[in-house]
Amino acid sequence: MNKDFIKVHTLLRDLEHTVPSHVNPYLHLEYGRWWRSAFVWDESFHSEPAARRNAERELSALYQQAEQKFHACTDGRAPDGFLLRSKAEYDRRLSDLREAVGCCRTEATSPIVNRIGLLLVSDHLFQELDRIYAELCASYALPSLEHYCQHIVYERNDPSENEEGFLWLLSKALIRWGYDLMPAIQQLEADANERLETIHKSFTAQASLSVRKHIIAPVQAKLPILRELLDRAA
Repeated sequence: MNKDFIKVHTLLRDLEHTVPSHVNPYLHLEYGRWWRSAFVWDESFHSEPAARRNAERELSALYQQAEQKFHACTDGRAPDGFLLRSKAEYDRRLSDLREAVGCCRTEATSPIVNRIGLLLVSDHLFQELDRIYAELCASYALPSLEHYCQHIVYERNDPSENEEGFLWLLSKALIRWGYDLMPAIQQLEADANERLETIHKSFTAQASLSVRKHIIAPVQAKLPILRELLDRAA
């Protein structure tokens, strides 16, 4: 079999399994103090509603940060984003394929080489990849802030638990409340990173189907003609 034809066949097979390298974003939230102890007077709250308001306000700021970082990780226009890196990898492989097909050009094969070359373009493929990526990003958006508020852990310090009578009544006025945001933060980060991974895996799988439909299958239909002409020349 002609060595130039073998190279074309190999590059075409590898095209279906294209995955951009060095794209593995990890969303990590930046935060300072994430708890308020109910056992420390200066940082605790006099009531559960007061603790809840403060906790949800702090978590809201972290949620907005997560949304911004998630959007940055999934931005289809970002130069180092997954979509543009994927397109760049496909462009590189298509360029290699066009060059390999060009090496098969002879006077006899010139017409079929030209026809194959016309198939090795990215226009329709990239339009479909844009649509797939946008739909995936929309489908895997983060849950609402209210979902993560349910993961906040509240703490109560009740000095009256071991008191009786007047001391019990007096201690009731000294109940303090605190909270721990870490379970909510960890869940938010875990959800964001799970969605990023799902988007990338799903996109890679659907992109493989698209490249097979738009490029591999049409080119493969013409390869037997190219091979036959090259074998005749040999």
